[in-house]
Parts: sequence; C-alpha cells; structure tokens
Amino acid sequence: MATTLNLTGPIVWNDSSWIYDYLGIECISPKNVMESIGDEAEQLIVNLSSGGGEVTAASEIYTALRQAKTTVVINITGMAASAASIIAMSGDTVNISPTAQMMIHQASLRGVSGNKDDLDHLSDILDKTDQSIVQAYVDRTGLPVDKIVKMMADETFLTAQEAVEYGFANNIMFTGTNAKAKVTNSLETGVLSNDVINKIGTLISVKEQVKNDKAQEVPDTNTTDSRQVLRSAKAAILLEEFN
Repeated sequence: MATTLNLTGPIVWNDSSWIYDYLGIECISPKNVMESIGDEAEQLIVNLSSGGGEVTAASEIYTALRQAKTTVVINITGMAASAASIIAMSGDTVNISPTAQMMIHQASLRGVSGNKDDLDHLSDILDKTDQSIVQAYVDRTGLPVDKIVKMMADETFLTAQEAVEYGFANNIMFTGTNAKAKVTNSLETGVLSNDVINKIGTLISVKEQVKNDKAQEVPDTNTTDSRQVLRSAKAAILLEEFN
C-alpha cells in the first residue's frame, strides 16, 4: 500500500506554519511531513513543487525522508528550486515531469545588516551552509564537488532532461526515460517576512479583542461586515509583502 504526500508552497519553520494556514496559503513544514510518514506503507510517494524556503527546515525534511522505513519516491511536478531541491535529493527514486524544472544555487540571507565583522561572520555561516547542501547533491549525482559548487554559484536551472543527465533525477515521468546518474535568491519562494508575520499576529490579537468585546454586548448575528474587514486586512498585508 502506498501513501501519497503532496508538498507544495514555501518551506517554512514549524513555529511559523500556522500563519500560512491562517492565511490559506499552502506551505511545507518539517512537522507536517513527519506526521505523514507512516511505518505501515510499502511506499511513500511525494509530489513536490516548491520555490524553496528555509534551508534548515528543508534539511529536517530531507533527513526524515531518508530515515523513513519505507521506499520514498519523489515526483517533481512543477519546480524544485533552492531548498526544495534538497528535499528532492531524499528520494530512493526521483522522477521529474517533462515540464518541470530544478534550480540549485548558493544560500542567501534576507534583511542582512551589521558591521564588517558581522558580515564576515554571516559570510562564514553561508559558506558552511553551502558546503552542507553540496553534500546532498554529490551523494545523489556522483558529480565532483567542484562541479556542484560551480553550478550553485551560477544559479543553475535544469530542465527535466538535464536533471536526469546530471543525475539529480532518475526518470522523466510519462516518457519511460530511465537514465543512471553519470558518476535565497532570484526566485520568489513565497516565504513570509518576519514583519508580515508580526503584522498578522497583531491582526489576530485585535480580532480576538474585538470578539471578546462583542461577546459582552448584545449578540449580532450579522458578521458579514466584520469578516469583510478581516479579509481586506489580510489582503492588504499580503499585497505589501509581495509587491
């Protein structure tokens, strides 16, 4: 019996995934993935499409899938970019749709500030992060470390055919193509900034306060206006984030 797990949207920390649920945005978190991995299934099929996100969260998911006591099949259905490509490397078998792509690049930080010593320290952190990511690609493809490092530095996009040729994937879906392995960034991931998360938290607090105040008054059965105001507030925050 096979279990199917659909992973779409940005890769986020466990403690911020509730914000995405509240906004009705699909996301991928380690907790959700781990809860979906069962010991009874003979096979775990993971349909993956994501622009990436938090590297550490992706690493936890990668590790959980590698440790799963079942055969893991990764199907890249749309895009496996950045941190999502790390998750893709966890499959016993990796399939990619003929219309899908992979993208690998160097790790990056958002909202960086500080003096030269701070930036030197952050640079060292990013370098260590890149080294960790490289290992996952090397283990899957068998390509030399220098080759992977160059591909990441170049922010390399791979078609389905190229992903198979380089060994990042085993098969192109629907075509019967089977090839053995030969031997944050310009892509929008959809990860919400801390500022937006704080704004949503404030919005929820205000909503709860208004709700408590209303409970002490005469009940109002018409909540259409208040719901519309809440939806408008959510839309305004998201519009500010992604524009």
